[in-house]
Amino acid sequence: MSIEVEIMAQILTVEQAAEKLQLTPKTTRKLLKEGQMPGRKVGRAWRVLETDLERWISGKYQQPVPPGERKSALGFLKDLPGLSSEAFMAEKHAENEEEERKWEERQRAREVRKGKAA
Repeated sequence: MSIEVEIMAQILTVEQAAEKLQLTPKTTRKLLKEGQMPGRKVGRAWRVLETDLERWISGKYQQPVPPGERKSALGFLKDLPGLSSEAFMAEKHAENEEEERKWEERQRAREVRKGKAA
């Protein structure tokens, strides 16, 4: 079996996806149209990659970021339990302050060594 045939075998129609989900094709089309389910419109027909559908069912599907659109790290953090963007920013601020304190200590130690060497 060629690679091209294997890839094509992974592309599902709305009817095939609906059957795997035990939904009606109408409900499946609605989910696709509303962007709640992964899929692409090819001409007038929807197509779903079987691997995307399996990941979506298991809750492991991540919507791809469209070309030219960036997503910040904070956007990913909102889905992590117990880690809000505010908590993330507070933690980063504390890390920066600690780094600055260490840098100032090293600078003072250098100045002391320079004073002893002179």
